[in-house]
Amino acid sequence: MVYLTICIPTRNRQRYAIEAIKAVSACDQADFEVIVADNSDDPAPLRDFFAGFGDSRFRLIGPADRVLSMVDNWERTMAEVGGRWVSFIGDDDHIDPRVVRLLRRYEREYKDVDAVGWSRIHYNWPDNRLHATLAVVPCEHDTYVASKPKLQDRLFTWSERHKRPSCGFGIYHGAVRRSLMEKIKRKCGGRYFEHPTVDFDNSCKTIHLARQLIYCQRPFSVLGACVASNSASTQSLEAMKKLVVDFYSDLGSGMQIQEDDFPFSPKLPGLAVISAIAATSWWYCRTYGVDNTGFQENFAHAAVHECLSSRTLEEYQIKVEGLRSGFAAWQGGAWARHFNPPPFTPPQSFNQLCGVHKDSIYIRESGLEAATPGEFYDFAESFIMPVEHVVSARRAFAA
Repeated sequence: MVYLTICIPTRNRQRYAIEAIKAVSACDQADFEVIVADNSDDPAPLRDFFAGFGDSRFRLIGPADRVLSMVDNWERTMAEVGGRWVSFIGDDDHIDPRVVRLLRRYEREYKDVDAVGWSRIHYNWPDNRLHATLAVVPCEHDTYVASKPKLQDRLFTWSERHKRPSCGFGIYHGAVRRSLMEKIKRKCGGRYFEHPTVDFDNSCKTIHLARQLIYCQRPFSVLGACVASNSASTQSLEAMKKLVVDFYSDLGSGMQIQEDDFPFSPKLPGLAVISAIAATSWWYCRTYGVDNTGFQENFAHAAVHECLSSRTLEEYQIKVEGLRSGFAAWQGGAWARHFNPPPFTPPQSFNQLCGVHKDSIYIRESGLEAATPGEFYDFAESFIMPVEHVVSARRAFAA
């Protein structure tokens, strides 16, 4: 029986996808499947790899007759799912299929669980270390029953006022029960995924519609960032500009990220991430009647934090100008007075130190031998709680 389906959509990053496939295939469990949805211009690399691969747990969906948007590639992937639970990862990421054991435990203990989240390890591929970089490994392992009202407050009103809402649940680097995905399709436009910011589209729907959400502090996946990834764009303004051009080129004319009543353009360099996430939350609340009172003021404060994360004066000025223009045009400028970024202060240092901070280990990547997310996960398992202990729910361990 297929208990978990792991989906890996990919576009023109075949060598990373192949490494992801190899790493997941090293697990000897038989109760999961992997669907690789290739949306690349050249089908040959993955087609040829699968021809000699020979693992029946893995399936390849070849490119369509046209380049698909990300949301459409995810949509066709979800339609092929056979598992009871579903998880999506990027083609430059890694996931431990033994997370199936965690899902089984939580289903036994929490009968209404519809979504499971877990901590993620952060890792930069060797080709994405444009400056000093740190891998981050969370080291806690407790289980929490999430409060839906608090999660919705964070995601729909941005109550934390951070530059990113910390929601922690969704099908991307998390697991969602397939029955919930079918419920989402019934209630949300007849599709599994609607908004182009596809991961946050699902987070909005999962947090809104799930009965119960359970979170494990122990990491079960790796957010890898290769030089061609969305994450890499945060390290360089030029990389961000290229990402935006490529994304909008693939998006096509039938979809838009920016809402007509939300004048913060993800096309502006440096603002692509915060604008896209905020636009998704704003769109979902407006489309499905979710109360997001307080969002406007909270978003203004979050936008200040976005500006303060700038690495250079040029980046800071671009962000401030773009956001200030957006607030001036938004709802008659009613929220502009809440956007008051202080003068730019150059960062004193960045990613120069490694060690333990707030229950995570930070590791300087310049000396790492691990060359892929899968290899780094194997290394990190030497200092995090073993899977067997986490899934058994033991509270004490013999020396």
